[in-house]
Amino acid sequence: MKLYKKYQRQSMIAVSLALIVFMLTGFTLTKKKMEAPVSVIMFGDSITNGANWKELLQRKDVKTCGFPGFTTSHLVWLIKENVIDLKPEICFLEGGINDIGVGIPLSRTKANYKKLIDGLLDNHIVAVVQSVLYQQNNPESKIQVDSLNTYLIEYCKTRKVHYLDINGRLSSATGLKAEYTVDGTHLNSVAYKIWAKEVKAILAILRPQ
Repeated sequence: MKLYKKYQRQSMIAVSLALIVFMLTGFTLTKKKMEAPVSVIMFGDSITNGANWKELLQRKDVKTCGFPGFTTSHLVWLIKENVIDLKPEICFLEGGINDIGVGIPLSRTKANYKKLIDGLLDNHIVAVVQSVLYQQNNPESKIQVDSLNTYLIEYCKTRKVHYLDINGRLSSATGLKAEYTVDGTHLNSVAYKIWAKEVKAILAILRPQ
């Protein structure tokens, strides 16, 4: 009888352990199954972060990595963990207006963009560089944005990288159009829909669903 009770206790313990292992394994498998693979990453500052890109692009393989208030120096620090380590196929880059806002020299911002683009290409990730957006009625900022975008256009040509001119859709000769902004810098829902249409056109070529 004692041996039987001992065996019974051991069996119950074994069954309990098996159930725990099964539950943990099942949870892990379920979690992995629920997580959609990331093929496209939208990487930038608050302007990128202000949109629900999965909804706008109507894709489940999109991840938004936008960091409000961050400069391109921050993006250089963050790109490995938030983009490269996730191994997406495509990364859309946006940033730079915060650099201009806090007075970071354009030479440093340009060098940071070079690091970002080169880092993506070195890790076999398709880079799509998006123009630094104008602000509304800010001529001093616009001069610097134009200088930075000119550099980006030329560097993208040398590296054979796609360049998306968002300003061409959302701005006039004086800067960001009033009907597309909530505060002179950040975009409203109408602007994001226009931007998303341009992103969709590029994705249709690079990664059709």
